[in-house]
Amino acid sequence: MTQQNFGPSKLRLRCGLFLGALLCTAALCHAQYTGPAPTKSDSPNPDNKGLMQRAPSEIQPGGPLTLHPGDLIDVSVYGVPDYKIKARIVGDGQVDLPLVGAVHLAGLTVGQAQQLVAQKLISDQLIRYPDVLISVEDSSVDIIGVMGEVYGPRAIPAFAPMSLLDAISAAGGLKPDASHSISILRKGSTEPLLVVLNSNPVNAIAQNVPLYPGDRVIVPRTGVVYVVGAILHSGAFPISPDTPMTLMQAVTLGGGQGYQASMSDTRIIRTTGATRREIPVNLGKVLKGKAPDPVLQNDDIVFIPTNSMKAAIKGGGIGIAIGLLYLIPLLP
Repeated sequence: MTQQNFGPSKLRLRCGLFLGALLCTAALCHAQYTGPAPTKSDSPNPDNKGLMQRAPSEIQPGGPLTLHPGDLIDVSVYGVPDYKIKARIVGDGQVDLPLVGAVHLAGLTVGQAQQLVAQKLISDQLIRYPDVLISVEDSSVDIIGVMGEVYGPRAIPAFAPMSLLDAISAAGGLKPDASHSISILRKGSTEPLLVVLNSNPVNAIAQNVPLYPGDRVIVPRTGVVYVVGAILHSGAFPISPDTPMTLMQAVTLGGGQGYQASMSDTRIIRTTGATRREIPVNLGKVLKGKAPDPVLQNDDIVFIPTNSMKAAIKGGGIGIAIGLLYLIPLLP
């Protein structure tokens, strides 16, 4: 077997082509992304103030419980064991009751319906002093809806006030990616009530606000920031609207940049509506404190590209590095 020898001219030519390709690739990558680096003004919360307002501990309830078509009611008379019936209010608002017959109850409050049935019994001389009790067993209208990032979104029958934490528990509890900034939609209110849950037991009473029939509880998904590329642990990291995450914090959560990272070509990919823009950032200067630490927004993607030379050295080991150092003097 004969060993092929390369002359100095061939070595210089091969090394020149290799380094030229690397420089062209870096130039193309750098020229592809232009634009201003993000600053604190790009943050959804530039003043670092809480976006969520804690709802008051006492919220004015809605009107008294009203009967509707489709409601299933229990009707009984105290002291008359035989007078106890379950009946459903039909579409025209009437219900058939023993001794009374058809009576229109839809649109009346529970108290008004009790008085009407009692007057019917008295006027027909059926019961002299009736003490009528009506309770709602099932209703398609008087509910509290819990939707969003809970394990069991559902409509909870609510014939009386219910606390926020009880409603969330009845819906299966919060998912791991659920935001703790809860919105409550209430009839007659132009803006949602916003409640921020936290783990501090001191604030538990203030956070456990009362809910009323007709309320809708919306549990949104928490914001995330994605970090990909030459980083030890790529992934999605949750971001809170109260404390925005910076680029340095996101990289730290990912375990730090890898050796092969091209920090000067780091990019933040930001989507606003249907528009996506790519913002170049010099991560090396940010880590050294020579450039501002950009504030990230929800759904930002931090991409740390790979430096081809560093990747080749890491992939081939120290032998390639020594070989390259040995060939550098041969370059023109």
